[in-house]
Amino acid sequence: MKGYIIYNTEDLAKNQRFIKFITETLNEYNIDVELVITERMKLAETENPDFVINRSRNADVSRYFEGKNIRVFNSGKITEIANDKRKSYEYLEGIVPFMPLMSEEEAESSGKPYIIKSCNGHGGTQVFMVENFQQKNEAINEMKGNDFIFQKCCSDLGRDVRVYVIGNEIVQAMERTSAESFKSNYSLGGKAEPYTLKDYEISMVKKILNVLPMDYAGIDFIFHKGKAVFNEIEDAVGARMIYENTDIHIVKLFAEYIAREVRK
Repeated sequence: MKGYIIYNTEDLAKNQRFIKFITETLNEYNIDVELVITERMKLAETENPDFVINRSRNADVSRYFEGKNIRVFNSGKITEIANDKRKSYEYLEGIVPFMPLMSEEEAESSGKPYIIKSCNGHGGTQVFMVENFQQKNEAINEMKGNDFIFQKCCSDLGRDVRVYVIGNEIVQAMERTSAESFKSNYSLGGKAEPYTLKDYEISMVKKILNVLPMDYAGIDFIFHKGKAVFNEIEDAVGARMIYENTDIHIVKLFAEYIAREVRK
């Protein structure tokens, strides 16, 4: 049995440990893994693997293989919605609370700081808190033509919680904080520690997973007036925060889940 793990070139260097862990674990189950780079891949000429681990954030890649009845981790649906914040909010409207989206006019007339963020950004990139016209223009220029949204700013800045999910089940929640920025991303220097989810937070996660089943992902929550509200889904979620702050071998757990799934 053989599977592909698919990456973009720009994400390859920082994911070497992830690739190593998942390959070594699947090899223990006599499953081979081949690394495939999207920029070098011609789908029409690609052989059919037994499964695909799509870490490219490209839903078209997932759907190509799904069209051949090949199991893909995560599904094309998850990859599409998770990597488009506008679609995420539209899909989860009425299911879980999140900070309201605004029109440009509503944002400018609110008289309060607001958020501009790209729809397809990840890792805290292309997220800006805006307080005046100049900052708005600078933020929009940073979008570099990508679709973006205006959003009401939460009250509790520099704090969020990421919930790691494997096989549609909660594995571990991590709280991230920053005293330097309104963004608390670990990759941007935020601090992290294990977090115990409250009952209402677990309920929100389960509501999301009920409509968007996930193989391996992170669900992020920010805080407004002390209460968690949904922020985004990380499809190709990283693992460094887990390894540096817990004893959980999360990539091994994911690989073991894959081994079970592909042998059903």
